[in-house]
Amino acid sequence: MVYLYMLVLLWACPTSTTAGRLREFYLEHSNTTMNITEAREKCLRYTDLVTVYDQPDNDKLAEILLKRNATCALIGAFKGSQWSDGAVATFKKFAWEQIGSYCATVKSDAYWECIRCDQGKNFTCYDRGNETNTYRLILQNKTWFEAQKYCRENHNDLVTITNEQENQQVQLAGQNSKTPFWIGLQCNHSRRLWFDEGQSNYSNYVSEEMDNMFTYMCVNGSWKQSNTCNSSSALCYKSFIHVSGAKLTWEQALDYCNASGLLRIESENDQIETERELQRQKISGPLWIGLRQSRLFGFWIWANGLHVGPWTNWKGGRQPEHQISHHCGAMEKVDGTFKWTDKDCRSKFRVLCEKS
Repeated sequence: MVYLYMLVLLWACPTSTTAGRLREFYLEHSNTTMNITEAREKCLRYTDLVTVYDQPDNDKLAEILLKRNATCALIGAFKGSQWSDGAVATFKKFAWEQIGSYCATVKSDAYWECIRCDQGKNFTCYDRGNETNTYRLILQNKTWFEAQKYCRENHNDLVTITNEQENQQVQLAGQNSKTPFWIGLQCNHSRRLWFDEGQSNYSNYVSEEMDNMFTYMCVNGSWKQSNTCNSSSALCYKSFIHVSGAKLTWEQALDYCNASGLLRIESENDQIETERELQRQKISGPLWIGLRQSRLFGFWIWANGLHVGPWTNWKGGRQPEHQISHHCGAMEKVDGTFKWTDKDCRSKFRVLCEKS
C-alpha cells in the first residue's frame, strides 16, 4: 500500500528534462552608433553586456548575429583594471602611470601617483551607504596590502573612485595626511575583465590583446578590439536567477519568491549557470533552493512539485538519509565547489529565486 502511494506521488511529480533555462542572449540594435554607456544602458534592461564563458556560448552568439544579419556587436569583455572591491576602473587620474608592481596614492593636488606597494603610507577606506559612501582616512603607516586587509576587516574596503566628484571627496577626506595616501587601485595591473564582473577566462581574439580596448564579436565568432566604442549593435544577456538580500527561513523564502518560485536545478547546465551567477556576485552561501524532503517517505521534490533527478548534485554524492536528515535543501560551497545539502528549515539564509 505504501509502495503504491509512493508511485502515485512520483507520477504526480514528473521529472523534467529542461536544460539551459536560466540565461538567455539578446541582440540589441540601434539606428545610430552607440558608445559604451549607451550600449550598457540597453543591456541593463536585461542583466548586462554578455559574458562569454565557453565555446558553446560563443557559437550561440555567433548564430544570433548570423540570423539577424549583423556583422559584429559589442560584448562585455575589455582589458583593464579593477579596484580592490572588484569595481571596474573606468576613471583614473594619473599624471603618468609607471610600469611594474606599483600601487596608487592620491597626492595633495588630487592627482594620483604610482609608488612601490611595500612602502608604509596612510590610507583611505570606505563605508558603503544607501546613497553615498563615507570615506575614512586612517593615519597609520601600512603597506598597500596591509591597508587592504585593515579596510576589509574594519570597513568595506580600500577606497574606490569612479568619477571626478568622488576624487575630490577622497582628497578632502585625506587632507590631514601629510604625504600621499593609498587608494584601492594597483597601477598597471590590467587583465581581461567583464563589465558584469563575470568570472570567465574564455577568449577568441584574432590577435594579441591590448590594454583599455573594447571587444566586438564578428559573425564568424571571432573577437576583435578597438580603442573606441562606437557600434550599432550589442550582445546582451538576461539571468533568470535572483539572490535575496535578506536572510530568511525556508518557509519565508517560499513566500519571498512567490509566483516565480524558489530556484530548482534540473540539470548540470542549471547548476553551472547558478554557480556562475554566485561567483559573479561573490556569494559562497549557504542559500536556500527549492528542495524539500517528504518527512514520511524520505524522497526529495522541488517546491513546484517536480521530482528530483535523475541529475543531482548532493554533498558526498548521495541524498541525505531519511530519518536523520533535515528536511529543506540549500546550496553551499564544499571544498571550493557548490553542492546541495540538507539544512534545518528554521535556519535563516539568503534565497535563490527564479525570475520570469
